[in-house]
Amino acid sequence: MEIVVDKDTLIFFHEILTDLYRNTADPITLGYSESLVHACAERPFTDIYRFIPFPHTLHKAAVLMDTLIRFHPFIDGNKRVALLSTYCFLYWNGYNLKIPEGAAQFTVEIAEGKHGINNVLQWIARNSKRNVFTILRSLLLSLILPLEEEEEGERESVLDFLTTPLLVPMFLPSYPFQYFRYLIAKKEKRSRKKA
Repeated sequence: MEIVVDKDTLIFFHEILTDLYRNTADPITLGYSESLVHACAERPFTDIYRFIPFPHTLHKAAVLMDTLIRFHPFIDGNKRVALLSTYCFLYWNGYNLKIPEGAAQFTVEIAEGKHGINNVLQWIARNSKRNVFTILRSLLLSLILPLEEEEEGERESVLDFLTTPLLVPMFLPSYPFQYFRYLIAKKEKRSRKKA
């Protein structure tokens, strides 16, 4: 059973990135369409009369990334939220995504329609690794996070664990934030050279 990125977690990621980019040359504006965020969170886990169009974790990650970029549920920061969400979804489910230097440009190209879901899937597969350590990490996370559905058919949100200080390092890895800080520093350096 996979640990999913739900609507509340996507909104939480958007808020984190808004804070991270607050005093930069490329700030993120708060605001979103709740129904679109919900659609983006649900689409990778589509089940049509027991037919699952995205059966593999990597398929789901590709659909999550593509959907967040194309549906544009947030006023701003959709590509960054897509990258962070995809990274965390893979991290929670037994993969390490190495975010390459050109990842930001790749997300722009998805938004421009230059890449379909199959290209996104190939990009994720090329940049993801799975090994014994990542599988054990995923098993440990799944033991901590109860995955069974509650009475109303709702799963407990991973957000409950993202906001528990002791569990934050386990559920919210620092690597994607290092990448975003690198992009911020690179953009600031470029703007200083122009001035």
